[in-house]
Amino acid sequence: MPDLGERGNVMGPQPIAEIVEPPAEMFAAAERLLNALIRGDHASVEAMTPAHVRDEMMRVANAIPANKYDRFELIGRARVAHHYFLKAQLTGSGVEPFKFQFRLGPKDGEWTVREALDLTGKRSAWSR
Repeated sequence: MPDLGERGNVMGPQPIAEIVEPPAEMFAAAERLLNALIRGDHASVEAMTPAHVRDEMMRVANAIPANKYDRFELIGRARVAHHYFLKAQLTGSGVEPFKFQFRLGPKDGEWTVREALDLTGKRSAWSR
């Protein structure tokens, strides 16, 4: 192979960075949110949601019937800066799984919902 000049400028495979594990507080916040959604505890959901996202999050909360789902699973995760995008699936006996995506970010030591999107019944890269 001919020399392509300065090797640092050559396009090619890039080194893969180390995986950054999310803080335990983020997982605890996600668990609190998901358990509140399963119980139908809208007051707890609203407490974790700033005003500018409340309508989005409450659309998701209202689409989940209380006490019909009995467990959740985080089926996708991504990070941008200090915000984490999570894809969750709620499951229970006799009900169709409910999938949605939400974004959590830290603010003043608390993890809050920054974005929410119902993926149930929708076809997209996130809904598979």
